[in-house]
Amino acid sequence: MSLLKEIGAILGFVAFGGLAVLVFLTFQQARHLRRLREWAGRAPELAAAEAERVSARASEASVAGTAAAPPAAEDRGPGRMERFRGEVAYRWDEANRRSPVNPLIVIAALVAVIVGVGIATSGFGLVGSDSPTETTTTESTAGDGGGTGVEVAVLNGTAPSEGAVGVVGIAKEVSADVKAAGYKIGEVETAPSFPESVIMFEDGAKSDAKQLASDLEELLGETQIELMTPEIADLSKGAPLALVIGVDDQAI
Repeated sequence: MSLLKEIGAILGFVAFGGLAVLVFLTFQQARHLRRLREWAGRAPELAAAEAERVSARASEASVAGTAAAPPAAEDRGPGRMERFRGEVAYRWDEANRRSPVNPLIVIAALVAVIVGVGIATSGFGLVGSDSPTETTTTESTAGDGGGTGVEVAVLNGTAPSEGAVGVVGIAKEVSADVKAAGYKIGEVETAPSFPESVIMFEDGAKSDAKQLASDLEELLGETQIELMTPEIADLSKGAPLALVIGVDDQAI
């Protein structure tokens, strides 16, 4: 559809140019016919006037008989600017006389073509970039850090044994660090007891788990990663990553 629009615009512009040329030629034909009629009507008078001028010059040459006095210094003819203007006027008249088309019309046609091309190329998009300007905005949904923005569930597994109570509030505290690292925080819950902290990942999110372990190494040290278990998946509620804080990190 875009190609058809471009072709239509080009054909319309060409048709406009052809119509303009036809109008110019019609006016020029009328102009030449008028000039021919004028020339045909004035031809005898012009011939007689030229004969009189030739006869007068011959008489003046025979009567004078002596050399004319040299011209005064201040009467040595027109200056450079006057000669230049006269030359330009002469060339213009010569071009106007010999050209089949009035030079003013030629100049006007060239201006019209340039304006038409400018309108066609900008208005119809015939020339220019084929791809629009793209603006890419990287927006972190989970803080100002350099993480991937992946959702992470932060789980408290610091209870020393099953049924015991772990460090209260540690999952919420660590979730602030995870968010600052550039991740989206998912569920913040209590998990079963884990002797060591671990990052669990769903299928396809292993590289994100490695990145999270690297981003939190200063806080948690070297953290193991492993495939997410069904129990942790239930607590994570769809998050592809789960950070389970173990007993070894209950003092952070």
